[in-house]
Amino acid sequence: MHDMTRHMTWLATALALSVFSSGAVAQTWPSKPVRLISQFPPGGGTDLIARNLMPKLIEAFKQQFVLEHRPGAAGNIAAELVAKSPPDGYVILIANNTLVIQAAMPQKLPFDVVRDFAPIAVVASTAVALAVHPSMPVKSVKDLITLAKAQPGKLAYSSCGAGTAMHLAGELFKQLAKVDMTHVPYKGCGPAIVDGIAGHLPVLFNTITNTTPMAKAGKLRVVALASATRSPVDKNLPTIAEAGLTGFDADIWFGFMAPNGTPRDIIMRMNSELNRIVKLPDIVERLSGQLFDIRTGTPEAFSELIRLDIAKWSKVVRDANIKLD
Repeated sequence: MHDMTRHMTWLATALALSVFSSGAVAQTWPSKPVRLISQFPPGGGTDLIARNLMPKLIEAFKQQFVLEHRPGAAGNIAAELVAKSPPDGYVILIANNTLVIQAAMPQKLPFDVVRDFAPIAVVASTAVALAVHPSMPVKSVKDLITLAKAQPGKLAYSSCGAGTAMHLAGELFKQLAKVDMTHVPYKGCGPAIVDGIAGHLPVLFNTITNTTPMAKAGKLRVVALASATRSPVDKNLPTIAEAGLTGFDADIWFGFMAPNGTPRDIIMRMNSELNRIVKLPDIVERLSGQLFDIRTGTPEAFSELIRLDIAKWSKVVRDANIKLD
């Protein structure tokens, strides 16, 4: 009886110490630099989000936040690194919805998007744009469809990577417009823009954030947005759906995610600060100027968004019979 009492006392003490230890870790976090892992190379939307928010995170937490780019495999290299990192709040993924699109693809990932991550917050979104090189005789979606039908298989379009929202937007365009174009994936939106400007790939599905500045400089022509509605920050651009191809909704969200098991206190502190930071006047002005729409919300709302997106993109993949090479 005494042994059982001692055993129960030991268990209670161990549990109390565990809870105290977890709380203490969360309260002292961050006591060293936090690594922010980007899925894509410099120059894309994820990179812009990180660089805009990092100074405010450093200011808020009085600690360094270091950006690391781990591009490749449509963002899966970075995602796997974070999924398999210790859940202590010192390795955080800056993700976009390529993550959930990858989960919808007919492949086996080295991680589970729902089980292996703790969503923190969605901070912004942006639309996918359909753009062309200025040398192309294309000023509308109908012009592109006409040209593609006249040259089956000869037109090529670039995306930010196989299995990205841009890839799916392009494949869905082919399916609904009944045209044949060749997909050329890049390792990120930045490199795809460079070749688009050079005229190597005449048609691009890229972010509105990347394409609009180039269009203003006369280096690209934005034809339409691959989203359900016109962008709140640029209502002059028509949507592909308005041209008669219904079913396009390729807005891209950007959010922060930690490894599953990260203490709840750390998740909530990060969520609170990110929601505050993206509403600061200077950040709103900067992100809006770069054609991002501000987003805020709870970790639970982010989790639900992930689940709904996986279901949505899974249907798109099945209907379009998309397969990764």
